[in-house]
Amino acid sequence: MRNALVKDELKELGFRPAKSRGQHFLKDNGVIRSLTGTVLAEAGPEKLLEIGPGLGALTRPLLAAGAEILAVELDRGLAENLGNEGRPGLTVLNQDILTLDPAQFPGPRFLFGNLPYNISSPVLFWFLRHRRAFSGALLMLQKELAERLTADPGRRAYGRLSVALGLWFRVENVLAVPAAAFHPRPRVASAVVRFRPVPSESEPPVPPEVLGRFTLAAFGARRQTLLNNLSRAYGRDRAARVLADFGLAPGLRAETLAPSVLAALALALEPVFT
Repeated sequence: MRNALVKDELKELGFRPAKSRGQHFLKDNGVIRSLTGTVLAEAGPEKLLEIGPGLGALTRPLLAAGAEILAVELDRGLAENLGNEGRPGLTVLNQDILTLDPAQFPGPRFLFGNLPYNISSPVLFWFLRHRRAFSGALLMLQKELAERLTADPGRRAYGRLSVALGLWFRVENVLAVPAAAFHPRPRVASAVVRFRPVPSESEPPVPPEVLGRFTLAAFGARRQTLLNNLSRAYGRDRAARVLADFGLAPGLRAETLAPSVLAALALALEPVFT
């Protein structure tokens, strides 16, 4: 999809991309071919759920390849435009993805989409919360966020998302996408990240909600020690006792610990939430 075609389609619709919604439309044919091919290879015959189809740059070639897609688009005009095309295999919902319960639709489905930068983190936690409804995912994200998702302990980018997604999925960067691949051109580059669920026997015993509350505290002030951060949420005596039980020095920081260790700490502190 050449830039001129994207501009012409937007002009015909009388649509102006909204910065407040992070609207950037994929225009690069090479990226589109690579993404659609990867989605089809990952999803196989399963149904798809697309977040933010926009002008349908990915939707249309996937439908042409025989996919069945539930497309969730927040913008009413874009949703109506795509839905009015009447393409077989396509269902369009004009809805905020964060309010959608995917369990309402037959599954599992494979999730894909180009996530707006301003809602990427909430969508990833939504995906984690509803992970049972999906066989996997392929998501385009801001490059910096993609690096956070795949960061190892000890790296500056390592944080809450690295821990949460890394415990339930094998997360891998599969494609770099330059800013020039979009209209309008964003200020940052993007990357496509693949999420494959870990085997059920490898899943951590801690619920994602409990882990989320724990990591919010543990990474709350990155310059603070883990003890100081946890003390605010759990009380200093309790936090110090649990760290001692695990043989962990009170002066260490959360970003030095592996996801499995942090999950175990969260489980040990879990009664505070019951």
